[in-house]
Amino acid sequence: MKKMPKDKTNWSKVKSLTEKQIIVAAKSDPDNKPLTRTQLKKFKRVHPPSEIDVKAIRKKLHVSQKEFASYFGVSIRTIQEWEQHRRKPTTIARNFLKVIEKAPKAVLKALAA
Repeated sequence: MKKMPKDKTNWSKVKSLTEKQIIVAAKSDPDNKPLTRTQLKKFKRVHPPSEIDVKAIRKKLHVSQKEFASYFGVSIRTIQEWEQHRRKPTTIARNFLKVIEKAPKAVLKALAA
């Protein structure tokens, strides 16, 4: 897998934006306009998997724990805890892991943007 580029976001500038400025900036982005209420109403309820095999997902991608953690922004310790079943991923983490399992290249592309 390809290494992700360094983040070039100016976080101090982002943190200084007001909610109104954020909305204006989002609406002006031609590639990623916010969804309308009508579009949001079409979303269906998500049913996250109750169990997920993190080790199997990582092995399928042919990466080490360190690489997996680095690619997807999770600590290596967390990956180890999940794989050894000492901790269970949260609901949102299970959803994210499912997306990684189904479309790892799309996730990497989205995170690199």
